[in-house]
Amino acid sequence: MIRIGLLGAAWITPMAILEPAKLLPDVEVIALAARDPNRAQSYADEHNIAHVEPTYDALLARPDLDLIYIALPVSLHEKWASRALVAGKHVLCEKPLVMNASQARNLAKAAQTSCKSLIEAFHYWHHPYFKRIMEIAQSGELGQIRQITGRLHVPVPVRAGQIRHDPAMGGGALLDLGCYPLHMMRSICGMEPVITSATGSIGPSGVDLSIKAKLTFSNGAQGLIDCAMPETGELFGELIIEGKHGHLHASKPILPHLGGVLHIDTPAGNREEKADEQSSFFYQLKTISSAIQNETPPALYVDDFIGNSVALDAIRTAAEI
Repeated sequence: MIRIGLLGAAWITPMAILEPAKLLPDVEVIALAARDPNRAQSYADEHNIAHVEPTYDALLARPDLDLIYIALPVSLHEKWASRALVAGKHVLCEKPLVMNASQARNLAKAAQTSCKSLIEAFHYWHHPYFKRIMEIAQSGELGQIRQITGRLHVPVPVRAGQIRHDPAMGGGALLDLGCYPLHMMRSICGMEPVITSATGSIGPSGVDLSIKAKLTFSNGAQGLIDCAMPETGELFGELIIEGKHGHLHASKPILPHLGGVLHIDTPAGNREEKADEQSSFFYQLKTISSAIQNETPPALYVDDFIGNSVALDAIRTAAEI
């Protein structure tokens, strides 16, 4: 049995943890702590969480927890992930894991010292849909990969308390959204990129509202990241892989269970492959809980989150943001 404690009463937690946990008989959510104890109690009552702790430290001190899920502002991730590891807990932390590569390296040391797992919550990676994308890209069916384009536009209206518009909290399109297509490209190519150029637009609060970055990989593939936080509109995401002999278009690559479809075009013909309707968050929690119980290393670990952070820093430098 994997027993989970929640740091933060976040909007994403029901989707990311609570609902998937109901489908996994060997996973149980035990306790919660939030900055506002009254908010924590209301949240626990709403979601049938048995125990509420008055502080984050009190939650980490509980001996009956195996895994801590952190859904706090990015600026707090390093501190509380480190404390959770020191407390002897495994950690699943929302993306982006950290503000920069220096913090990533600090957490890598903490994870290695504690001998506990620290996982950045790239849930999409665990879904069979992305596994299939990687399988096709790496099989040679498309030929040598020449270009990968990842787009993610998510409307984020300006409002009081919106941390995505707060630079001190780790807001902005690059950290919040750009981390996804970057991670996809690194996973598909199996290597680290060089950032060749980047541009961005800065909003009134000081965060980047949009970013476009060009990347190159040593296998010859080029990458384009296009992410934005418009005031209005609809969530839009796509991943396009162009090879010497074929083309793949993936709709909804971040949330494939909401109707993701692969369109593959090669000399052998055109076809579509539809995504499994089970949630990517389910697959993430299933994979992580199994790894912890079997005492096996997580699929995404230290080298992965350091690599993503280094590349994000390089994009930020190139865009001068």
